[in-house]
Amino acid sequence: MRVLLVITLVSMIVIAHVFLWQSDMPRALKLTFTLLNAVGWTIVLAPILLIDKWLAAIKQRNSDDKNHNNVT
Repeated sequence: MRVLLVITLVSMIVIAHVFLWQSDMPRALKLTFTLLNAVGWTIVLAPILLIDKWLAAIKQRNSDDKNHNNVT
């Protein structure tokens, strides 16, 4: 489910950029919008991905601690 959501999101972003670059706006404005969009998505998605990795590491550590306690 998560992979489908990411694929859909990326596809929509790419399609939006294709339409942006096919529009009759000045090239400098297109580049500005593209850079703002890239920075915006980085600000939104980077913390989500980093927190997901952090939580996965904590879950792994906790499962290792449980397995270690059961052995002794």
